[in-house]
Amino acid sequence: MNKPFSGRWRRLARRAAPLILVAVLAGLAAGCAREQPPPHIFVISIDTLRADYLTPYGAKRGATPVASRLADGGTLFTRAFTPMGITVPVHATLLTGLMPREHTVRANVHRLPDGIETVAEQFSAAGYDSASILSFGAMNFMSGLDRGFAHASDRSEQDRAFVREDAETLELAMDWLNQRDGSQPLFMLMHFYDVHSPHQPTGYSKAALAGYQGPLADGISVEMLYNHSQPLLDNPADLEALRTLYAGEVIDADTRVGLFLDRLEKLELLDHSVVIVLADHGQGLGENRYFGHGPTLEQSVIHVPIIVHDFRRRSASRQVTENVGLIDIAPTLLALAGISNDHLPGRDLLQLQPGNLTPPYIAEVEQRSSQIEYRPQHFDDEALAVFLEDLKLVDQDGRQRLYKISGQWGQHIEETNLDELHASTRAWLMDYMDGYRDGSIKSERAEMTDEAIEQLRSLGYIQ
Repeated sequence: MNKPFSGRWRRLARRAAPLILVAVLAGLAAGCAREQPPPHIFVISIDTLRADYLTPYGAKRGATPVASRLADGGTLFTRAFTPMGITVPVHATLLTGLMPREHTVRANVHRLPDGIETVAEQFSAAGYDSASILSFGAMNFMSGLDRGFAHASDRSEQDRAFVREDAETLELAMDWLNQRDGSQPLFMLMHFYDVHSPHQPTGYSKAALAGYQGPLADGISVEMLYNHSQPLLDNPADLEALRTLYAGEVIDADTRVGLFLDRLEKLELLDHSVVIVLADHGQGLGENRYFGHGPTLEQSVIHVPIIVHDFRRRSASRQVTENVGLIDIAPTLLALAGISNDHLPGRDLLQLQPGNLTPPYIAEVEQRSSQIEYRPQHFDDEALAVFLEDLKLVDQDGRQRLYKISGQWGQHIEETNLDELHASTRAWLMDYMDGYRDGSIKSERAEMTDEAIEQLRSLGYIQ
């Protein structure tokens, strides 16, 4: 398979080879001094979670103490980007270390082809006991993302859930943990979905919105958010209500992560665990007049949180302010387990060295033709954004736009004149994007029942 994107990234990485060699030699010396068994690794993916609604990222509404606990002594990445604002393709990237046009899952109706290896398969081959427990269960039984996991929710014909509440997902994860005897290292992907629309009242939002009598008093449906939300922009109280509803769901997700950590501690697993909390994409809440997520390159959707905490060692809190991406998660996971990641284009996030050349990161939109029966042809499925240092170049609908990313958290961006980008740099970035497009191959459709189509439509994924 032709992989120009991976090849270009590898060529950039070679320039940093001397520094990487030093880090590797230091790691080998430490390993010789004290051999450690592989850690338990838990990846908690919170669907539709914005970084700026978490306390360690400067949240202005509510508090997320568990995220703060993980950031304290952990590594927080302030400029992390998702390859796409759609759930299934991004989780395919998390599990393969490949971009959507490389693993070919470019829409929620696609299925991961059999010939593409997952990190779960590599973990299982290395002796890990593994589980994929998801609130959006269709990612397992419809999209094939259960491959390689010894245990997966929604795999059997019985007890499948297209989408389940996070409270039930948490119980499934805890039940699986309770059955482990500690003789094998554990790898789990746990996925929460309640932060996703529709946005419903929670304990936090009910208290914060006491006295509010507007149209969002009982929450906001998917239909209203995607198709009737523009009037909210003219009513500050209603817009604040939407953001408060969303913040309440984030707080509840944070609480569930805390319950999971408590269970790990009770089972005496936590002190030998690495926990990674991240999001597949964000959510537009009126910024730039955009609501929701999907086939968009809006910063509120593309910027995501990543927090990594290694409970095996005490260390100072660390913030990484250079650009990183969710494509880097798979090589990071493999490195943690002592498994080779040389075949992947991404970087080990825990071995980044200050001053290294940061590669460009690409974000794209879903493949329109894959949903032509359901979704109107209203977006450019060849649109790409490329991030380089503090610049974001967007190539969409036949024109280019340049943005500068400012602020510590990378949320605030302003469009600037294209002329501020040197002509040679602009040409190189456009060539980079064209090379990525040229590597596309046909994506494989999942088998779609009428029920599955209606489920996706109810969630706002197809119209």
